[in-house]
Amino acid sequence: MGKKGFSPIQFLIGLLFPHRCLCCGELCGSSLLCERCAAQLYAVGQDSCRFCGRDRDRCRCQYGKNLLFEQAVSAYYYEGTGRTLLQRFKFYGDTACYDQVLAPHFLKRVTAAFRDIPFDWVIPVPMYEKEKDRFDQTLYLAKSLSKAMGIPCRTDLLKKVRKTPPQHRQRAEKRGENVKDAFLSCKKNELQGVCILLVDDVATTFSTLNECAATLKEAGADRILCVSLMTTAGKNKNREEYHGRNDDRYRD
Repeated sequence: MGKKGFSPIQFLIGLLFPHRCLCCGELCGSSLLCERCAAQLYAVGQDSCRFCGRDRDRCRCQYGKNLLFEQAVSAYYYEGTGRTLLQRFKFYGDTACYDQVLAPHFLKRVTAAFRDIPFDWVIPVPMYEKEKDRFDQTLYLAKSLSKAMGIPCRTDLLKKVRKTPPQHRQRAEKRGENVKDAFLSCKKNELQGVCILLVDDVATTFSTLNECAATLKEAGADRILCVSLMTTAGKNKNREEYHGRNDDRYRD
């Protein structure tokens, strides 16, 4: 197929409505992100820990000793451009940040990691019922995965039955206690022996995902595997800084 010819209409549209970076708003030609923001979007590498989902040099695999799910996969680190895009996605319902920038790599990574797993359902970590008047970014992620992987998304099998204090205000060792008994399984006859892909937006200590997994397993689910769009960075052994340490709003 030959190259597209010059389009005066597209040229005029470009002059009147130039592309701006979805992260910082600066002019960026035809790209979705400017060069500076694109360079600060950090993807998790392929050789990641199966428990914490981070690169080996940021691994916290001691979590695996107490986890009730088989594996966790994340696509990006919650730092730099990733943090900005996720905040816009969650707090402002800016779905372009996910659809146009984050989704391609996220969907590719998850489908590759779990291509041989016979999932029955995709289930998002649920919001508390009385907070459902706001945008549910985790449900949005789950529906995106459901469509890409051809697995039904269910929101009627797991409910959050009590409001919990923000996890970022809890010490790491208290986060499990904070969400204990916060979730309830429903329609237990449909959970017997099933394999579930559990979805969250950001994972750190995995307390929330682990409590959801415990609830589903108690109800009869056989296998639980987890995915999060992002994970907090952990400590890179080759660098002194702890990425994202000044913004704890998502840590769970």
